[in-house]
Amino acid sequence: MRVGRGVSGVLAFFVLLAVVVGTVWEQQPHGYRGLGAAGDVFSAERAFGVVREIAQRPHPVGTAEHDRVRDHLVGELRKLGLDAEIQDGVGRYPGSLRRDVVGMARVANIVARIPGTDSTGTVFLTAHYDSVASGPGANDDGVGVAAVLEAVRALRAGGTALRNDVVVLLTDAEETGLLGSEAFVASGKDGRDNGVVVNHEARGAGGPVLLWRTTHPDGALVDAVEKVAPFPNTDSLTTTLAGAQTGSNTDFASFEPGGLRVLDWAFAGRSAYYHNIFDDPAHVDLATVQQMGDNSLALVKEFGGKDLTAADDADRSFFQLPFGVLVVLPFWVIMALAAATVIAVAWLSWRLRRAGETSLRKIFGSAATALVAAPLATGAVYGLWEVVKLIRPEYRPLFVDPYRPEFYYVSILVLSAAVLLAWYSIGRRLFGTTAAMAGLLCCLALLGGVLAIVAPATAHVLVVPTLGATLGVAATFAVPERWRLPVLTVFLIPTAVFLGSATWPALQTGITTAPFLVAPAVVLLGGLLLLTLTQAWPDRRGWAIPSTAFVVAVALAAAGLAVDRFDDQHPLTSQLVYALDADRNEALWLSRDAPDRWTRNFVSETAPSRPFAQLWPTTAASGPATAEKLSPPTAEILSDTTESGQRTVHLRLRTTRAATSIALRYETAPTSIRVAGRDLTPVPKTGFQFYAPSPDGVDVQLVAPVGPLSLQLVDYTWLPDSGIPSYRNPPGDIYFRQDSAGAVFVSIPGL
Repeated sequence: MRVGRGVSGVLAFFVLLAVVVGTVWEQQPHGYRGLGAAGDVFSAERAFGVVREIAQRPHPVGTAEHDRVRDHLVGELRKLGLDAEIQDGVGRYPGSLRRDVVGMARVANIVARIPGTDSTGTVFLTAHYDSVASGPGANDDGVGVAAVLEAVRALRAGGTALRNDVVVLLTDAEETGLLGSEAFVASGKDGRDNGVVVNHEARGAGGPVLLWRTTHPDGALVDAVEKVAPFPNTDSLTTTLAGAQTGSNTDFASFEPGGLRVLDWAFAGRSAYYHNIFDDPAHVDLATVQQMGDNSLALVKEFGGKDLTAADDADRSFFQLPFGVLVVLPFWVIMALAAATVIAVAWLSWRLRRAGETSLRKIFGSAATALVAAPLATGAVYGLWEVVKLIRPEYRPLFVDPYRPEFYYVSILVLSAAVLLAWYSIGRRLFGTTAAMAGLLCCLALLGGVLAIVAPATAHVLVVPTLGATLGVAATFAVPERWRLPVLTVFLIPTAVFLGSATWPALQTGITTAPFLVAPAVVLLGGLLLLTLTQAWPDRRGWAIPSTAFVVAVALAAAGLAVDRFDDQHPLTSQLVYALDADRNEALWLSRDAPDRWTRNFVSETAPSRPFAQLWPTTAASGPATAEKLSPPTAEILSDTTESGQRTVHLRLRTTRAATSIALRYETAPTSIRVAGRDLTPVPKTGFQFYAPSPDGVDVQLVAPVGPLSLQLVDYTWLPDSGIPSYRNPPGDIYFRQDSAGAVFVSIPGL
């Protein structure tokens, strides 16, 4: 396999690396339209005015600031000529997502409709307008709200009359459990037959806007994205993985069970600002806003003119190429390409064996070692991050990346490449150059074939690059020697494009996923690029190349530790709860995390006593606290009847200190429970938490077997707003996470 000639091979390799870098660069947001843009196009700077207005302060559900934002948005929609209304209701955590304690809330969704000329369904432009208590929510989800309003403004300014209805749906209480969207779906309002949702979300403060999840079948949705979206930024591998997980949910989880077809768009770059006190207008990337808005405006026009009654019963395989090109293929094409790849690799192996360059035994041996290299890279990257967290314990509680993650990102890439280079160096020594690379092709062809059978939506990431590389190597047998390397390089361009799409954008979604997504991609796809170096690799001391890469990876991680520091503009996230047992007049400070440099003033790594441990089972640290004079929540027993061995109790729960949520907790679940007119089925294991309770209280009816009932009430207030005399604000380089609270709990007497 003599295709990589000395210096020429090195140059070809760097050309392909340039394609990788160019692919990454092209996918990132660049530029935006200003205030002077034409009226019928989306302007990020115009949209930014909405962000500035609604993200002045945190506005979680149940606060006065939340109500101000709600009323402002209703006014803005009416200025656009829409008949906007507030739809009140009660939402609950979607039943498909099980929780021991189910979240509920009194919600106020904002709904405005643009009637279609001959409607076949409804196009929903959705975003949530509440924020967490810990941050102003400029990105999450102020940018999404602003994108919706600016897209509607541009649509109205263009004067285009759409066939289908368009509904603006700004949901409430998403941050407390997707509660507004669930209430909207449960209410059955607004004729959602044949509805398509374009949802807007954020888990960071920049980066490309990704279509990271779709409902299924997705063929018609993806076809529309391919046709009109200027920045599709998606592939079916990503949407398949995202659809299977529940760790980072959006309103998608409410819309999908309601029968709506959903395109879930989000950006996740600079994720340190997610739910952060500095998720403010100053940390909004207007280029990201422009990407989101351009996609939304194009899609609402496309779906607004389509026949939404047309059925679609097929999923697609799809992947992105540079310059906004989305390739959409039926599964049978991927399966056929996978079969062609296996055949091509088999032919190539036979040809190499026949030419006497290697043996099948060596090829299969190399394939086995290549298969092992990917999980080794996963382990190495995972281990690197664990070592970093050991050195910097402040990273352990993070569910997002550090503020300055770039050195860590590059370190992960270099470490993954080091594992690849080590495999290649060993493979050359054990099996020879030809067998090493033929074995890698064999490994990828077989993996791609298996994926094409069991998960065809994911197979393209291996099948397309492997087929291209195999055809490139095969072509070298048919062209003059001076053309072999250029021909091979051209056939490796798809590999470089796929590698670019699978690395840096994936890193931007979170370091914690890098061991499982980025490291295998670098080993398997990056290995194909080594075809250009088969003759450039030194015969002696080749081990120095992977060794150097390992050293560079460690040096980059060390640089990351040196560069990324917490300060007033990059504060450390911390978590703390003040809990008062009103029955015994005892209080504790609690934290789900190990003590940090601030919370160690309140807690140590001591397990709390039973009443506290029962209500906060994930507590990792606790400490004594002053029992403050805080008024506990109350429960009025409206009725208590027994019939046929079942006891029915009707309660009204109230917070007496204007807390933002109130919870009912129990050790033994009742037979059934009804809260604020909503049946909780299945019955939650340990209770419910109700946000934004009415001043009149929350009605609860529960049915249980005859006998005593042991129930506890807890109410919660955001810790800085809790009015606890012994509480003091942290220094400027610390901010509290959204689950920090001042809580008071009490047993319900008389039951």
